[in-house]
Amino acid sequence: MKRFQKRILVAYAFLVSVLLVAVLTKSDALVRAKNRFGFGSEIKRAEFTEYYLRLVQSHERMDANVPGGSAIFIGDSITQGLCVNAVTIPSVNYGIGSDTTAGVLNRLPKYRSLERASVVIYAIGVNDIRLRDNADILKNYRNILQKTTRDCPIVLSAVLPIDGTIQQFPAFNSRIRTLNQELQHLCAADPRCVFVNAGAKLTDQTGNLSKKFHNGDGIHLNCAGYTVWIAALKDAIKIATHR
Repeated sequence: MKRFQKRILVAYAFLVSVLLVAVLTKSDALVRAKNRFGFGSEIKRAEFTEYYLRLVQSHERMDANVPGGSAIFIGDSITQGLCVNAVTIPSVNYGIGSDTTAGVLNRLPKYRSLERASVVIYAIGVNDIRLRDNADILKNYRNILQKTTRDCPIVLSAVLPIDGTIQQFPAFNSRIRTLNQELQHLCAADPRCVFVNAGAKLTDQTGNLSKKFHNGDGIHLNCAGYTVWIAALKDAIKIATHR
């Protein structure tokens, strides 16, 4: 009897290991499973945090005073930490830490300044990787482009790579690269849109975000990393606004 129980335990441990490898190899499998079994509403509630709502309210209070012809930057914490005036002037930073494509869709109608903007820059998606598969991220991005003021030039920044050796999610960069290819195709189909991908200049030989370009957490850029991204954004904005 003990021998039989031991075999059951060994088989169970083996099965768990196989499933774990499968999830790490194709990390959006867990996301699909959560959505399939009804956890989608919990994920959505988690995205609209008190911090998110406070920042959106703050943006609404300032939005009416945004000068016409400004560049509007919309994104997550990486955008929030960007000195947007180093990219172009005048500009306004609507980055919110931990935000996702769903969060951007929710707050986009509140920004009336987009109607008089010179260009809008979207940089969002890395936080979505844990919450939804690439198809759903792409669907949200498609809706974001559709909801953007028709005549407004758009710069679409690729999702920047992470340092998987620190974050311990090595499959994320593979998903990010695939997602960026899809985002590039989506942008190419919109005559207003310019796609910019600074990832190749930020990664090391292993394809991870280079340690010399992040602040130690494997995701957020340091000064050197921002310098690379700023240069790429400058070039893209010039193209988008001089067509």
